[in-house]
Amino acid sequence: MKRFNLILMISALLLAALACSLPGQNTTETPEAVTEEVTEEPTEAVTEAVTEEVTEEPTEEAYTCAAGMLPGYAFSVEFCYPSSYATGFNQAFIAEVPPDPNMAPWDYNPDMIQLDLNGYPVPNEYHTPTIRIYPVADYVALEPNIQTTITSLQALLASQDPNPSGIPFLPIFNAAQMMQAQVSYLTFRNGQGIRFVTQYGQAFMPINNVSAFYAFSGLTDDGQYFISATFPVSHPDFAVDNMTEPAEGWQAFSENYETYITNLEAYLASQPSNAFTPDLAALDAMMESFLVPAGAIP
Repeated sequence: MKRFNLILMISALLLAALACSLPGQNTTETPEAVTEEVTEEPTEAVTEAVTEEVTEEPTEEAYTCAAGMLPGYAFSVEFCYPSSYATGFNQAFIAEVPPDPNMAPWDYNPDMIQLDLNGYPVPNEYHTPTIRIYPVADYVALEPNIQTTITSLQALLASQDPNPSGIPFLPIFNAAQMMQAQVSYLTFRNGQGIRFVTQYGQAFMPINNVSAFYAFSGLTDDGQYFISATFPVSHPDFAVDNMTEPAEGWQAFSENYETYITNLEAYLASQPSNAFTPDLAALDAMMESFLVPAGAIP
């Protein structure tokens, strides 16, 4: 009996030893722990770092105004304006003026943003130093003919014609565009436009220092907004005003008006930007700084 008990005890010890030497849960738990460490923690850290780099850092970059320009913010619109030609600006949200049978097309408008420069150095009988931002779809809804202006401007910006015979412009004036001089195509922060020196009139008048202005027509890349600008300008070779009779007399001047404009446009094309007051380059820099985000006008 004692011998049998001894055999049983030895067998139990042998079985226990064999059990210790077989592969068990300890060898499978260790790889699982390593796998969790490698595939989860580093992956999350790398993904978060890459996402922050790509989507957040560019958004935080601020636009820097050029030398001599001051930053301006109007509603959600960003721009820079020349400190040498403006002491500041006024901003206004102009409410819609709907069409009326007793009104002319130039008397109504959609909801729009208007910016007026203060301390501007050049007076003008007809125009103020103003930037207007129109929502295209709303304007076309009020006045379907505005679509012609938009389509014409899109075609002109695509062709980059250096000598257009007429340049689409808003607002509508109760007068004709008499000249397109110093034509230049500009790119602003989220769109394109064209600037030129012009004068509107209802009769054959000399280009003069109380009527001429720098004009800008532009469209945002998404087609949502039309930006226009009217900045009065003067030039030493412009007539003093629109009332002084030309040396050859009104009759001869009127009969040769087309030749007069053609020669003046050619002459002005050779003039540097600083021959005008203000310097056209400073006004260009202002228009090139504009950013009009989607939803700027609710």
